[in-house]
Amino acid sequence: MSYKFHPSKSSNDYVFTLLLLASFIGFNITSFAQSKVAGKVFKANGEPLPNANVLLLNFKDSSLLKGVITEQTGGYLFLNIPSGKYFIKSTYTGFTQEYTSSFNLNNGDKQLDIAPLKLSESVEKLEDVNVLTKKPLFEQKMDRMVVNVANSITSAGNTALEVLQRSPGIIVDMQNNTLSMNGKSGVVVMINGKINRMPITAVVQMLAAMSANNIEKIELITTPPANFDAEGNGGYINIVLKANTQFGTNGSYSATGGYSRGEITEGTFNINNRKGKINLYGDLSLSRIHSPQLFSFYKQVLNQSNTIETFTESRRNTTRLYYTGKAGIDYEVGRKTVIGALISGYDNRFSMNSNNLSSVLANKRLDTSLTILNEEINDWYNLSGNLNLQHTISPTDKINVNLNYDYYKDNNPVSYLNSYFNGLGNFLYNENVKSSKITPIKVWVAAGDYSRKLSKKVNLEAGIKSTLSKFLNNVQIDRMMQNNWIKDGALSAKYDLKESIQAGYTTISIAATDKTSIKIGARYEYTNSNLGSETRKNLVDRKYGNLFPSLFISHIFNENNLSNFSYSRRITRPTFNDMAPFVIFMDPYTFFSGNPSLQPSITDAVSTSYTYKRKVLSLSYSYSANPITNFTPNVDPATNKVTMTAENQKNQKTASISLSLPFQVFPFWNMQNNITGNWSQLNGFYNGSDIKIEQKYFDFFSTQSFKLPQNFSFEVNANYFSGGLFGIYTLTPVGSVDVGLQKKFEKQKSSLRINANNIFNSLAYKPSVNLPQQNLVLNARLQFAYPSFKLTYSKNFGSDKVKGKRNRSTGAEEERRRVQ
Repeated sequence: MSYKFHPSKSSNDYVFTLLLLASFIGFNITSFAQSKVAGKVFKANGEPLPNANVLLLNFKDSSLLKGVITEQTGGYLFLNIPSGKYFIKSTYTGFTQEYTSSFNLNNGDKQLDIAPLKLSESVEKLEDVNVLTKKPLFEQKMDRMVVNVANSITSAGNTALEVLQRSPGIIVDMQNNTLSMNGKSGVVVMINGKINRMPITAVVQMLAAMSANNIEKIELITTPPANFDAEGNGGYINIVLKANTQFGTNGSYSATGGYSRGEITEGTFNINNRKGKINLYGDLSLSRIHSPQLFSFYKQVLNQSNTIETFTESRRNTTRLYYTGKAGIDYEVGRKTVIGALISGYDNRFSMNSNNLSSVLANKRLDTSLTILNEEINDWYNLSGNLNLQHTISPTDKINVNLNYDYYKDNNPVSYLNSYFNGLGNFLYNENVKSSKITPIKVWVAAGDYSRKLSKKVNLEAGIKSTLSKFLNNVQIDRMMQNNWIKDGALSAKYDLKESIQAGYTTISIAATDKTSIKIGARYEYTNSNLGSETRKNLVDRKYGNLFPSLFISHIFNENNLSNFSYSRRITRPTFNDMAPFVIFMDPYTFFSGNPSLQPSITDAVSTSYTYKRKVLSLSYSYSANPITNFTPNVDPATNKVTMTAENQKNQKTASISLSLPFQVFPFWNMQNNITGNWSQLNGFYNGSDIKIEQKYFDFFSTQSFKLPQNFSFEVNANYFSGGLFGIYTLTPVGSVDVGLQKKFEKQKSSLRINANNIFNSLAYKPSVNLPQQNLVLNARLQFAYPSFKLTYSKNFGSDKVKGKRNRSTGAEEERRRVQ
């Protein structure tokens, strides 16, 4: 029997070679393109108009050849334009649309400069306007990377977690249900700008069931501004769900069916009614994903002169059932005041049964084997309510007030039947164990934000926020003894945590020159945490305050060149479960435990980027003091038991360089390439000794989009991750390739998508720790996903009249994480 794991070179290297070849071909084809059309769009007062739609139309039949979005300078550029006669149309919400005169583009023209367009503000109602612009899959902005999920054919029918796994810089640890971004843990997950306050392990399980069909985009925010909570050393992941922004009654629905060694079914529905001063809206979504999983683990321990090795194989049969919905109303009290109410909730139920086989070898000879029959249910329930007020005091003064309440409850029963055998295979005895964990969480949030335009070039934002949290964790372990369940008092406990965070912030945005803008912010947070149990009070009783400065600078050199710089300080507080000193039984040799001595971690991060014609080069560096590494293994050689716990380390240094390269190879072929190189160094402790773990790695993402005749389109997405650092674990290379085909039916306002994901079956994760001098050698192979095939039908119904969306927040944008 052998359980040594090595990275599979055949599939990963093949995928990576294909990606480089496709990118090289595309780059060289584009280098021969000569014809360009350039121009600028201004407001009526002469100011540049960024983010305006610019459409290049054929003069003969007004058909669309190409569309772009203006840059910060108002400039636009069309590449690879064949000879012909054209005219240009420019539009922007709230402004009149304007046209250029017709012009001829000849083969010898290298670049044709078009006279500027000026758009005037419009007060007229927009009638029956359909705006069709497709954003690239990845968009690099000053402080974040935007993944435009709605525009990806290969994302149809997938889950939110599957999309995240293919996003630049994101590492998903599915074994421990945690996330990291650019090599840093402490990632905060938001949905529609609202922090999800479930434990990160439960958030990952929820994302594994959430349909990507209901997602508009995902924002990977590495340097959040001061109006965000300071929580989260790793940054923010904001999942923006699709919103209906139209007049009348309208909506959409989608249905997905698929297979991946198990059935996949998903459905989404949303409806919106906007009439007069009232807007009513709601949506429902459900998914059921049945998936087998295969895990293998290896552990080596030296006990005096004996070498103890443990091999474990786990075959898991899992099902995720996820329901979510919301209903809301917005009412315009007057021209300056809008009030709103929102109720939302979900139920995320994970169920599993698994057959596990463990073998314990002493000096290469089988000593003990055991089989473990394991059944688990992990059911998270949520109900949230929000009241919102937005009031415009004057054209330069606005306020926003939110009251929010969140209730969560987790019910997590697990049972184990362990059968032991000696080295000769003879039965020894059975052990019957069950555990239960019930966790209700209540969160109240009150927030107020104020913005004022101090002058033509200076804007002020300020706000206050109060958060109160109550958390109860009831863990109980029972063992079957003489046909009776007996409570294990050593592993059972009930813990209660109360926490308040009071915060205030201010931000000043300055247009220093016509080309340079500066944003300076500061946030102060005061935290009061108290954790105790029924028998021990004040296990944790902390009161502390921190100041978190931030700085953003942007400079436009010309219409093709832009640079950004940012600095921010962040904090990662210990999660509630991490601090509670309970012990959770996982199997006879593996336990999870809390750590009440955990301290907060502070991170200082700087980043800079340079943009040239939508091609972006970014550099970043961060330093974290007292970083928290989750699931740090502590091995007891005498008992061969591993206890996983969160621990503070000395420091962690992370640096990265990334390059975003979009190309238009031909008018029908667009290419987006993102490559990121990372360096990470963790300095810490293990068993009283200093350790240093260092890793250099890169990830590469490529998207090829093809526009075909008859409203067909085709897309190929591929990603390659060369390895990385996750806590004290190192990861080996992994990658995947996805393909998708779409057919649009314009008259029926519908589309049909078919896609295949992970077609080379290359998504197997292999974390390991190799510190023999500290008696710590672990590795694993985790197969969570297999090739999948999905068919998705989507349809819109109702009015097509465009209405601007109210910029609505919920007040708990930064709250929904630290219930762990």
